[in-house]
Amino acid sequence: MSDELQQTFCEHGLRCTRQRRAIYNALSKSCCHPTADELFQMVKKLDDGMSLATVYNTLEAFCCAGLAYKIAGCGGNGSTRYDTGGDDHLHLRCRKTGHIVDAPHDLGERILEHIPQELINELQDRIGFTVNKVQLDLVGEFKKSPCGS
Repeated sequence: MSDELQQTFCEHGLRCTRQRRAIYNALSKSCCHPTADELFQMVKKLDDGMSLATVYNTLEAFCCAGLAYKIAGCGGNGSTRYDTGGDDHLHLRCRKTGHIVDAPHDLGERILEHIPQELINELQDRIGFTVNKVQLDLVGEFKKSPCGS
């Protein structure tokens, strides 16, 4: 059992079960922000006793605890996708398939650096909305599958 992961779960008020560890590890290592069904396919290879309901319930618990978040679906089947990345970052979203991947970190960071803080501040002041995180979606089409499938 990873002491670091156990401590992370504890800090977020979650018990560190075998199923939660397997689901979190698979989600955090995925480059393609999987749907619950895709994540289920990944983890059932490691734990054939895992149920789809466990994956859905665990993802909901992760989202409520702040360990993961939902990305609204578009394209493809429109299913919700999940991410563990807590930092500001840039997504590449395929409008046809719904696949979502993170842009290469260095390129995403360079794009995000060009958003002037004074515009964020003005938005916050005008709307009365506190910005905690910046995520941008670049929407288009992949020439080949971003997930190698």
